[in-house]
Amino acid sequence: MVCILSKPSKQSLLDEIKSKKLPVVIAGAGVVGKTLLSICKDNGIEVECFCDNSKKVAEVKKFCGLEVIYTPDLKKKYKNAIVLISVASIKDTVDLLHNLGFFNWYAGGLLLKDFDVSQNSDDASLDYAKFAIENCILCHDGYLNPDKLFLRSIDVVITECCSLKCKDCSNLMQYYENPKNCDIGMLLKSLDAFCAIVDEVMDFRVIGGEPFVNKEWYLIVRRLVAEPKAKRVVIYTNGTIVPDKKHIPLLKNKKVLVIISDYGTLSKKLSELKQVLEENKIAHHVLKITEWLDCSAIAAHNRGVRQNKEIFRVCCAKNMATLFDGKLYRCPYSANADRLAAIPDCKSDYVDIMHEPISAKNIRAIKNKVKRFLLYKEYLKACDFCNGRPLSGVEVPPSAQIEKPLKYRKYSE
Repeated sequence: MVCILSKPSKQSLLDEIKSKKLPVVIAGAGVVGKTLLSICKDNGIEVECFCDNSKKVAEVKKFCGLEVIYTPDLKKKYKNAIVLISVASIKDTVDLLHNLGFFNWYAGGLLLKDFDVSQNSDDASLDYAKFAIENCILCHDGYLNPDKLFLRSIDVVITECCSLKCKDCSNLMQYYENPKNCDIGMLLKSLDAFCAIVDEVMDFRVIGGEPFVNKEWYLIVRRLVAEPKAKRVVIYTNGTIVPDKKHIPLLKNKKVLVIISDYGTLSKKLSELKQVLEENKIAHHVLKITEWLDCSAIAAHNRGVRQNKEIFRVCCAKNMATLFDGKLYRCPYSANADRLAAIPDCKSDYVDIMHEPISAKNIRAIKNKVKRFLLYKEYLKACDFCNGRPLSGVEVPPSAQIEKPLKYRKYSE
């Protein structure tokens, strides 16, 4: 079995791929995959096809003129192949490839360093192309350095309030009866404790609800921009609020990226927001939202351990680590369900960062605890209250509005 965990030079890696004389497949039919295809072509490496973990992407059949194969079906076509991984979620991809019997894989991030993204960004905004490629590079570096506590992303929830009332929100905003902004003092203390533990975070994702509802959002963004362990600060907004102009200089920081979910007429300030961002040369990207994945209503399904492990295994949100109320969760669904008391309190579903005695003496033990929680947990108790979010899951129309919060069973007050 061959598992490529070394970090060779770009040229030696390319020479090694050529010498094996195996079919070459790129995992991930997206902007980073397209960039890897360009690099391969420039270096005389023929790529046979793409593979993708999303059935929906694979059903398109073609990407950049090449066939796209649903990754679990890859073995039907190839007994052996070299797989260049272009997705940031490298651990999940490697685990799947190993289960399928493919062990000749390479972290594509090693080939992407120093690549001029502007020559390959015609199908995506330049800001987003840079975002995706940098994400891939750093996530692959983090994976190839197992002694480092690196996170691809961490969601920082700053409010329960939202300017929309979406029935199928996977972050469970539709269940909050009296939503409120999160306590800024607690948030700042949580970030201090969290940053003392981790070595590096690719994306601090500032979310809600709608983060711009919280008038003190800038205090959190300012703290994160100043954090040397934060590579980037991403604000996720729904295009309904334009931030106060006095905070525009903060958004112009090179670490900041604003991602806007476009919900059509519901995103009533989208044009105005885009104009402000463009005029001030603030990095941003607009995502046209056409569907959501159905997580199901919050309710105990009473599944067995094996079933919940499978729900967890295929969930695309299980690595969306979330910081909420001083606790570190694996996903925003688990974080909000716990905050709502919609699930029984289960201390194994989170790490209470605020109550970990952090000192120079025990920092390694805490890091290992967090690493085990983030990398090796097989499922959450919260999984039994959710259908998970597999890439090939049931789709629902996005942003269907409701008039009042949905009812649910509370396990404690």
